[in-house]
Amino acid sequence: HPIGALVGQTVGKYAFERVIGKGGMGTVYEAVNTAIKKRVAIKCIDSALSDNDEALARFQREAQAASAVESPYIVQIFDSGRTEDGQPFIVMELLRGQDLGGYITERRTLELGDAIHIGLQILKGLHHAHSAGIVHRDLKPDNVFLVSRDEEPIGVKLLDFGVSKIARSNHVPQKTLTREGTVVGTPYYMSPEQSQAFTDFDARTDIYSVGAILFECL
Repeated sequence: HPIGALVGQTVGKYAFERVIGKGGMGTVYEAVNTAIKKRVAIKCIDSALSDNDEALARFQREAQAASAVESPYIVQIFDSGRTEDGQPFIVMELLRGQDLGGYITERRTLELGDAIHIGLQILKGLHHAHSAGIVHRDLKPDNVFLVSRDEEPIGVKLLDFGVSKIARSNHVPQKTLTREGTVVGTPYYMSPEQSQAFTDFDARTDIYSVGAILFECL
């Protein structure tokens, strides 16, 4: 499929309206759940990756990991499915705002109070994920989405649990997708133990990434 191929189509109860993002693994659309008239975001894996077992497993991992955690600081997953030609998709809450990477680019440097406010919300989201036995492993400004909430000017939603490591959970099987000796993540934000492809790293690798993000904010 070319980017945006699903615009104007209806798949099951979901009417695809427009492209709102493009990531490493797929395209994100704004869509409407026609059954309840709810606007949602739908991420579809690129057709070029639809025959790639590891990419498909990562995509499914994102749905499993994020939906296993109940947190106002992590994007909600509502549903998953496949298009008529077998292309997998994940249905998520539709977020309005921008990612922290763009926010930093616009401002160059954040005020100390804003950086702390954002950092604390990232940590709250991580606390919920880690309590469920899920390590994100790829925290970076592009995976921190900033939304407006009534009770606070800047709200945080953590995105993209596609490379997460599930250490222990009642909701999802215990396994990790990466082979031993394989580095997965984004180097600038990666802890030393993760960058050396150690297999026994834990939730502390995410805390290191938060430190790198806060450093960049300031």
